[in-house]
Amino acid sequence: MTMSRSGALLCGLAMYAMSCMAQGGDIDYNGKKFVFSTVPAQYNHTSSATMAAIVNAGIRAAVDLTTLLPPGYKKDGTVDYTDYLQNGLDKNRDVVFPDFPVLISSKGLTVSSNANLYFKPNSKLIMQPNNLEKFEILRLHGVNNVKIYNACLIGDRNDHQGTVGEHGMGIAIRSAKDVSIYSPRISNCWGDGIYIGWRTRDVVNDHYIPSENINIYNGLLDYNRRNGISIVCGRNINIRNTTIANTYGTLPMSGIDIEPNEPKDVINNITIDSVTTYNNARDGILIVLTRLPSASSSVNTNIVIKDHLDDKSYSAFRLGSGFRKTDREMTGQISVINPVWKNNETPFRYRNNYQMLPVTELKNIRVIGSSPGVQTFSSPAQSAAGQEAVKKIKAGLSRENKIRIEDK
Repeated sequence: MTMSRSGALLCGLAMYAMSCMAQGGDIDYNGKKFVFSTVPAQYNHTSSATMAAIVNAGIRAAVDLTTLLPPGYKKDGTVDYTDYLQNGLDKNRDVVFPDFPVLISSKGLTVSSNANLYFKPNSKLIMQPNNLEKFEILRLHGVNNVKIYNACLIGDRNDHQGTVGEHGMGIAIRSAKDVSIYSPRISNCWGDGIYIGWRTRDVVNDHYIPSENINIYNGLLDYNRRNGISIVCGRNINIRNTTIANTYGTLPMSGIDIEPNEPKDVINNITIDSVTTYNNARDGILIVLTRLPSASSSVNTNIVIKDHLDDKSYSAFRLGSGFRKTDREMTGQISVINPVWKNNETPFRYRNNYQMLPVTELKNIRVIGSSPGVQTFSSPAQSAAGQEAVKKIKAGLSRENKIRIEDK
């Protein structure tokens, strides 16, 4: 795997130690209190020995940013070394971060094109508490050909000095292309763990330039405040073998949120494969395409969600809708294949007035367990009760001709 077990454990322990400081159990949704829950070991994804060899070779060839720190540097994450690290990133394309925690100011770090960033087992970037509404730990704006390995990023949500805003991001990818992020560990962000959107506009076609060919593998995004991962403007996005947990603090509070802001955004060819969402305050996966259609142009969107497991989120999967009658009907398809929805208050949620969205097919749904008596979809087991829960979901969709449920 890309990070040694001991290194991953150390990063994880730091994440959970910070997370557990703020577990007040605030009232969240429908009178329910959010309670932080440590991610079970079986939901932690690892990668291959081949990838570990690639990382080790890269580390040996990269510039060690530790050599650029001032004499007598501290290793406890209490001193801001942002400018020193930024200088190293500006002058070198292959870098390895110090093998100890480093404090990062609200300026964050800007990554250049054609860069390879390596984190060692004890490497951590810790956001310095601030009162800003918008900031980013790692910034990938308008760049291409970037690879990041084993990033461990810890936000400032527990000690944030302001009370407003929701855009304090761990990694912000905007109008970037050909970016791969391997085994990220991102927690405690004031906003999203990872944000995927736009930075520049295509004037000729009157669209925003989407982030394109973005890959996220074997990640753990835990206790971020707004969303684990937001996809606002993107094409060819792949998220695989990743766990998003304990998202809580400000709406939407979902593990993955696919939600464009307006028709100038692009959402197409999104693949979410073997992703686990765990104990998120609202939804495991949320798709809201309401603002994408327009009266003047047609929109094509294709999303595939395969082998998604949700455990203990309020709802496992949600489709949002609601449109103007003048909007053009969208083309494309949303496919949800082999989902397992487990221990949810409401496994599936959707809104009426869905006719403008792409055809959505849900295949081979499994509903397992739930909180008894809260919703009609509740079921103690997949067997007869689980099958009955799926029947009720089907019945609830009987008037929606563009949302279809198929058995295996």
